[in-house]
Amino acid sequence: MARGLLLKPGKLPPLLLAKLLRSLPTDSTVRIGPALGEDTAAITLGKKYLITKTDPITMTALHAPALLIQVNSNDLATRGCRPRYLQVTALLPPKTTAAQVTRMFRELDREARRFGIAITGGHTEITDAVTRPILVGEMIGFVPGNRLISSAGARAGDVLLMAGAAGIEGTVIIAHQFRNKVVGRLGIRKWREAKKLAMHPGTSVLEAGLCAARIGAHAMHDPTEGGLGAAIHEMAHAAHLKIVVDLDRISIPDITRQICALFSIDPLGLISSGALLIAVSRSRTASLVSALKTRGIGAAPIGVFKTGRGVTATRKGRPTMLPWFESDELLKAQSRCGQT
Repeated sequence: MARGLLLKPGKLPPLLLAKLLRSLPTDSTVRIGPALGEDTAAITLGKKYLITKTDPITMTALHAPALLIQVNSNDLATRGCRPRYLQVTALLPPKTTAAQVTRMFRELDREARRFGIAITGGHTEITDAVTRPILVGEMIGFVPGNRLISSAGARAGDVLLMAGAAGIEGTVIIAHQFRNKVVGRLGIRKWREAKKLAMHPGTSVLEAGLCAARIGAHAMHDPTEGGLGAAIHEMAHAAHLKIVVDLDRISIPDITRQICALFSIDPLGLISSGALLIAVSRSRTASLVSALKTRGIGAAPIGVFKTGRGVTATRKGRPTMLPWFESDELLKAQSRCGQT
């Protein structure tokens, strides 16, 4: 990659990111460190592992405190880890009012209590470096030494199971940011349907992740920026395996399909908190699907892990491409509507 190449908004290009991550220092206590496709770090702490994750909310200010807790909790869930502690950095633009900050803190408090998380500190700052509130979370939890799960743990022959549905978070953000366009083209009922996705099924996969860990999942990964497309590629890369995926089996809400068609974007590249990718043995797939169903969580096999590298996809039984979305489709929608 040319050094002078301008980078697009969104994640760093995978090859560049992988190269940079490999150059970072680590030590013998770090069981899982910085690597493309890994959701969190795991640090040896006696007979257990300390699991830690940093994630920001950058694409929207809508319910940012709640989203901050949920997306960080989701990443800990991919380790089979229940979150315990959270540090928050809040970067706020000029003209932010005391009332606005108070509302953010109340929402943060309410969501942390709902998840049983202690907030242990952080940093707040008014700065002209941002044009909307940016929240960054550092979340911590613990897992026993014999229960650690990684994004790279998939084995050849494993089933790729997807819990939840694609594009939930992105659909809610688009409905909020572009209300007039959605209502004007699809109607007020469809707009309300999109907004309701925030509550049901919602964007948390914590219970799905903990359930999958108990059943014996080999690996998990939650699709955030870049959607299902990026997450499936990242999971294959982390495991050094090939994933064969049937795109027709991926659950996408009808309202998500309609909104994506309205903005000419691909739902498989849309930020997808609320979905969870799970690698599990064939012998335990039915048990896991059943266990998730009893918790009101839909899940279905969408692919299989095989020896090899990369991702191959089919649609209606025919070979097709599943892009590795380096830039989230939400950014494309915002750019086309004059928002960045």
